[in-house]
Amino acid sequence: MVSGVDGHGDDEAVDIRAAQGGDASAYARLVESWGGRLLRFCRSNLPATIDAEDIVQDVLLTAWQKLPGLDDRSRFRAWMYTVARNRCREVIRNAGRRATDPVPPEEVAVRIDSRQDPARAHTRDAAMIALRQCVARLPDSQRRIWVMAQIDGLGYAEIADIEELPQSTVRGRLARARTTIAKEMEPWR
Repeated sequence: MVSGVDGHGDDEAVDIRAAQGGDASAYARLVESWGGRLLRFCRSNLPATIDAEDIVQDVLLTAWQKLPGLDDRSRFRAWMYTVARNRCREVIRNAGRRATDPVPPEEVAVRIDSRQDPARAHTRDAAMIALRQCVARLPDSQRRIWVMAQIDGLGYAEIADIEELPQSTVRGRLARARTTIAKEMEPWR
């Protein structure tokens, strides 16, 4: 049996309960834990021209304000992603931009481990850039689902809840995204 909230442990469940009661320290720990996940999620859901860090700040503020109203603490993870998704949609709608604007590969930092063979590091980095480009070319609905499943580790039920879709639709879009990526990444095998 998995303990805690969404399998993230008892500490997070304790922090959620305390934050709901107004404990700012507990919420600060949740922000520390969730900041990177939300930033990655927002970056994958926003055009490159919109600063995802500002959106994450808005999401965290909204979550702090609405957290006392969250009745089912076991749904905290899906709830956080839903708050982020809704804020991203609102920003895109207000900006009049499409959510499919890809991030240029040159803006993506690629870390090279100097202990590795430079040729291997170059090949790995080139493959990662190709993967990022491939993911950026996916239709928006497939890209969001692929990122939530492959990067954030969410399950079909959580993604379906966040995207407000049937699980069968989530499975289908994820399968199409995986097929497209596998086909485009074939030269890198």
